[in-house]
Amino acid sequence: MRMRAMLKNMQNKGIKPLVLLAYVLGVGLFIAAFARYYIPEKGFSYLISFGGKQAHRTVDELKNLDFYVQADSEGYDAQYYVQIAMHPDLREPRLKEAVDSLPYRARRILICWASYVMGFGQPEGVMAAYVLQNALCWFLLAGLLLRWFPPTSWSNLLRWSGVLFSFGMCVSVRNSLVDGPSLLLIAIGVMLYEKGKPWWSTAFFAISGLGKETNMLGAAALAPWKDIKKVWRWPMLLLRGVLVALPLALWLIYIDRVVGPAADMGVRNFDWPLMGYARKWQEVGNELVNPDSWAMGIFYCRPLWSVFMLVALTTQFLFLVFRPAIKQPWWRIGISFAVLMLVLGDAVWEGYPGAGSRVLLPMQLVFNVLVPRGRAWLPVLILGNLTLLGAPSALQPPEGDGYQLNGTVSVMSSLEGGRFRVVYGEEWHEPERHQERYWRWCRASSEVAFHNPHPFALEAEMNFILSSLEPKGITLSDGENNELWSGQIKDGVTRVHLEKIVLQPGSNVIYFKTDDQVIHANKDPRRLSYCLKDWVIDLKVAPHDGIVLTGPVTIFGANGHRLVKVDFLENWFEAERQNENYWRWTGGSAELLITNNHSEVVHARLSFMLNGISKRTVILSHGERTLWEGKVSSKNSEKVELGSLGLNPGITRLRFKSDRAASGADNDNRLLDLSVKNLRLELSAP
Repeated sequence: MRMRAMLKNMQNKGIKPLVLLAYVLGVGLFIAAFARYYIPEKGFSYLISFGGKQAHRTVDELKNLDFYVQADSEGYDAQYYVQIAMHPDLREPRLKEAVDSLPYRARRILICWASYVMGFGQPEGVMAAYVLQNALCWFLLAGLLLRWFPPTSWSNLLRWSGVLFSFGMCVSVRNSLVDGPSLLLIAIGVMLYEKGKPWWSTAFFAISGLGKETNMLGAAALAPWKDIKKVWRWPMLLLRGVLVALPLALWLIYIDRVVGPAADMGVRNFDWPLMGYARKWQEVGNELVNPDSWAMGIFYCRPLWSVFMLVALTTQFLFLVFRPAIKQPWWRIGISFAVLMLVLGDAVWEGYPGAGSRVLLPMQLVFNVLVPRGRAWLPVLILGNLTLLGAPSALQPPEGDGYQLNGTVSVMSSLEGGRFRVVYGEEWHEPERHQERYWRWCRASSEVAFHNPHPFALEAEMNFILSSLEPKGITLSDGENNELWSGQIKDGVTRVHLEKIVLQPGSNVIYFKTDDQVIHANKDPRRLSYCLKDWVIDLKVAPHDGIVLTGPVTIFGANGHRLVKVDFLENWFEAERQNENYWRWTGGSAELLITNNHSEVVHARLSFMLNGISKRTVILSHGERTLWEGKVSSKNSEKVELGSLGLNPGITRLRFKSDRAASGADNDNRLLDLSVKNLRLELSAP
């Protein structure tokens, strides 16, 4: 009965169940596409498009965050806006170095303010809030558009999805840009105006100007022709215009006072009417007749996507120009953006397909609202929504980093130094992936840098596959030109295993050297020399001289100046190692000397495994105080953990002593007493 009543109610409202189901499937497709951008431990940070080649420094807050970096890329705009969001008052001195044009970027502060509030001012929360705002705005817009495109016809489905899955909207989501949220603000402003609330609408358009300057063109909805014709209504229209412009004007004054002049309109954003548009058509035409553009198939033919964008925008423009409807608030907004389209410069049109589709997103929505219903207008509606075809390309999921990094949280990042980073050289192509396999091609001899954020050395074990289209030799070496691996590779599987690769604090490099012969694969115009596939990197702290010593840089020391040092005094044999285990034998009573160069107590945690050459009782002491006592033998190991060891300023002596003399062992001419295995000293602040 309830189902029948619901269907009856839908029928009364003109809602068609199959059309409604298609709407729901559209939302489901977006959720599935967006979910694929999630990367474990990095969240949705792929959508911010941090560039590995970016020369600008970053604010300190980013150092302690684990986020995705596109190594073979300069990155995109959101990498600047998210840093502004961490300091929306613009008073952080490093912002001027971190943002390419702070006075220009800072104008679009609304999304940054919202991110700061939603993230409670915490860097990790701010970044998460910033990257999720486009998705949130997409859902809100999807619901709001039902006001104009209810699920009553397949035509409305095309209009609804033509906005939400247009290339411009998809790119806004894909790169965490301000265009998608801006369209939502404009749509809310029009809704309020249509509801007879022009002053509330004015408030929304005023706020939207802080999201993006061109949003204020939406205020054209507030100037109906009937009011323009009445001179006595002009003061009211003028007041609305002033109120719309006021927030941005005040903010520009603030930027000028805090940051500097805000006169930069964006490099090459504008040009003489139709000049940028004409050059775009010329560029696309030249690329379309180039066979290389089609080498990888239609899906990867970038100029073809530009054609779809240009045809769609041109259709929208011509419709608005030749079907004026000045009484319609939507048309007044649309024609304002149509005029903007005429003067857009190369910075907006260049690239594939270009930024035009997202800069002119409001024109897309206006077009879909105003195109008349009926079959006669269906071809026009389809042409104006051609960028729908680019949605799968725009929402391509991330291909990964090109490597898998394994290790504990404490090894992968440092509070002071940030996270462990792997940075590819300039010759590497972007990572690729198919199901569980991942790889990166390289154009020529190159390198991979590893940034160790700790003040102590790390140790890496690496497993990967090398291949090439033609047989060639390749050599891997470290920064001191020590050969790590050398061999012949071919169009097949050559497995490489590197172990005990010590990564010192700071930058470490592995060089890939080959003959640099370049091969072009069928339907792939890229230069391909060799391929690095399924790279797994296992990290841990590197033992040195029989001990692992860790701690924050403020306690440990940096740049070769150790503030806490450990020395093995007499009766200790040299350090030994087998696979994961490392140890030192004693030849009798032996001391471990720990020097604390701080002026205050340093807290430490000491742990190790203890064996004896034979059965014996062992005492570990500090001065007259016994820290541990127990029985060990060659077959009986004891795990010793001292969790609250206080190291006073100066010297701390720890003595290992057993109740028996050192003795010999088979195949070893030394006299041995105790084996201290996997010794680890972890330092912490008081």
